[in-house]
Amino acid sequence: MAIENFDDPLKHFDVWYKEACESKIKEPSAMSLATVDSRGRPSVRMVLLKGFSDQGFVFYTNLNSRKGKDLQRNQNAALCFHWIPLEKQVRIEGHAVPVSDEEADNYFSSRSRDSQISAWASIQSSPLTNRKELEKRCKDIASRFEGIKVPRPDFWSGYRLRPREIEFWTAGDNRLHERIVYTFSGDTGYWKRGIKYP
Repeated sequence: MAIENFDDPLKHFDVWYKEACESKIKEPSAMSLATVDSRGRPSVRMVLLKGFSDQGFVFYTNLNSRKGKDLQRNQNAALCFHWIPLEKQVRIEGHAVPVSDEEADNYFSSRSRDSQISAWASIQSSPLTNRKELEKRCKDIASRFEGIKVPRPDFWSGYRLRPREIEFWTAGDNRLHERIVYTFSGDTGYWKRGIKYP
């Protein structure tokens, strides 16, 4: 197995992400997001990548959801992409910081109107009596904004996970997988690249 040679993990990710997008994978942007609450209890769920750069990996959420509250208390978080047909995985650890209001506004305005309405209607992570209650909230919100632009709710925004470590995993024969790890040094401002036993 040939070790892929990249000095910059973001360039490495860009190549792999493009490969995933060009493949027949249904949702290449799907990634698991792990957070911890104020008592150190972990929680993980799937979210969608909405952009990445050398500044980090962006996703959006209801700020009052469990993940939103977790990140307000503890910025440490982790992401994981697993592209099974490609036999590749990317693990990212770092800390999450809020995106700017302008960035959140721009992304919200790019969403479909129905998605904008559902963002207003869902009291994410709160108990729901029944499905009809949610459907009624959607209808009420749709009526409220009928004929006008749907603004971004102040409880809905995004986070950018700034990575401190990124690992690229490729499946190998006989479980001799390849693991390439990049660790960011705050002292030097550069990434250190290494490999690990599978």
